[in-house]
Amino acid sequence: STRKLPHGGILYELKATTSAAWINIPTNRSTFLNHFGADIIIKDRTYHLLLENVPISFDPNSQIALADMERKGGLTRDDIIKARYIKPIARRSPNQRTAHVTLTLKSKNAANQIIWFRISIEGKKVYSRKLLPEPTRCLKCHVFNSGHITADCPQEHNTCGTCGAEHQTASCTVDIQELYHCANCKVEGHASWSRDCPIFIARWQTHRARNEEAKYKYFPTDDPLTW
Repeated sequence: STRKLPHGGILYELKATTSAAWINIPTNRSTFLNHFGADIIIKDRTYHLLLENVPISFDPNSQIALADMERKGGLTRDDIIKARYIKPIARRSPNQRTAHVTLTLKSKNAANQIIWFRISIEGKKVYSRKLLPEPTRCLKCHVFNSGHITADCPQEHNTCGTCGAEHQTASCTVDIQELYHCANCKVEGHASWSRDCPIFIARWQTHRARNEEAKYKYFPTDDPLTW
């Protein structure tokens, strides 16, 4: 089956592992792409984890740090594609010592191994779980599951996701939580991007209930322990 994604890409789902193996052969992949014109690439599926309470001394842009994680976690070289902090550094509290990190991996087995055994980062064993897709939020009007992305937003002006005023979120100078204004709830005390927003929580619970992946702790493989 095929499905067009919001950002313009196309998701192909194959019903047989032999088909997936066929398209992973470089010559076959090249032949397949020739039918779509120039500048088209295939992005292999990746697997995403949320690592909780990682010491902020960890540098997600350091290849040395990622290689050290692979070694200590019993992974193979280049199993980890990338890592990044979820919250921008500028939004950290002055006394914050840990933060959540998203980890992108090449395989289900690598992701499952980290979930099962945890992984050591900056001398600390951290817990991880599957990073499930969340409700989409337009970064211009901040409405959840609106059916459009920022580039197609019908709203003429920008709404700040932090204070609710008519300017881009990136240019906002408000840094006192009591002055935050949620564009969805229309109340003060939290921003539109807050995970404590009641509307986000309600949308997330509905979204999670519809997601088959959310039923499993691990990424299902041939190993029954992952079911």
